[in-house]
Amino acid sequence: MADATEFHECVRALILSPEPSVLLMHFVFPDRHLWVTPGGRIEPGETHHEALRRELHEEIGRGDLVIGPKIWIREGAYQWDGGIASEQEHIYLVRSERFVPDGSRNPVERERLATAELRWWPTEALPGRSNLFAPGRLGSLVAALLMDGAPQKPIYTGM
Repeated sequence: MADATEFHECVRALILSPEPSVLLMHFVFPDRHLWVTPGGRIEPGETHHEALRRELHEEIGRGDLVIGPKIWIREGAYQWDGGIASEQEHIYLVRSERFVPDGSRNPVERERLATAELRWWPTEALPGRSNLFAPGRLGSLVAALLMDGAPQKPIYTGM
């Protein structure tokens, strides 16, 4: 894809453990690195829940987690394969005990190779705002979620 813009609809999971901590993926690319929640593109014909179960199975080895309410919506744009990809992410709350994630099943080689680490982050260690996380204000969003519970309707998080 050269100089083109592609749009993708995606699903992601904020996996929250009782301690509390969240499971994040660390992607390292030649020009940047970023911590994100597990998830990815919705394939044609998939519901949000079907896509999220598939993505969780591929990216962390757990397609059996119970998907809770949609809590956030995020929009982003980034360089990918020589062009610009833009996406809208639907982020769902998933509560789980901590487990050892396994990213070896990811069929997308460039994603598997770019994944430097899968790590549980204690929620108090998340910065309130940082361009090293997506969404950029992940820490403050998680703090609000812990204090107020899941929102009645999804919150727009920005980038």
